Amino acid sequence: MNPMPEPVMKVLSTQSLLPYAFETMFEPHPQSEMRKRSAFTLIKCLLAKKNKPEVLSAHYRELLSVLLWKITEADGKHNTRFKSQRALRCRDKGKLRHDHVCQRSKMIAALEKAAPRKVDKILRTAIGCTVTKKEHRRLSKFDKKYDSWKRYQKAGIKVIDTQTNKRVKLSRYRNSRKRNTTELHKPK
Repeated sequence: MNPMPEPVMKVLSTQSLLPYAFETMFEPHPQSEMRKRSAFTLIKCLLAKKNKPEVLSAHYRELLSVLLWKITEADGKHNTRFKSQRALRCRDKGKLRHDHVCQRSKMIAALEKAAPRKVDKILRTAIGCTVTKKEHRRLSKFDKKYDSWKRYQKAGIKVIDTQTNKRVKLSRYRNSRKRNTTELHKPK
């Protein structure tokens, strides 16, 4: 069973195949799904212990942050399904950054408040996107006010879904400042 269903965001028509993206077709890591399941499980264990007096909140938040990284890097730090057009053209990995489409701090805050039945939905928003250093700095200017693909739209970054080789249509998020509909990972 493939836990990566069609993404919730829309992509442009098949006419938008990008010639330079052809050679960068997304290949998931062989243990990708196991890595994600493991992180999902450990996050749920942590959440079950969040109000225990013997658990330091600093440790708790740090571990949640690390586990969110494990989800978004399940296929590799720069082997993300989503990449900016500039990242696809970049040959120097030192100039690339792994960005969390939905910011970790915001996901942690949501997880801490969430009812157990909402946890999977939040975790499915843990998506990595490879961008250039310069794009990463541009994105950070929108961190406080926006989240998800809306930051990319505001920063003027074009994103390619390297599984389909189509551009992610970010304009859909025009009026969705707080709405977070980017979900990809379905737990097994």
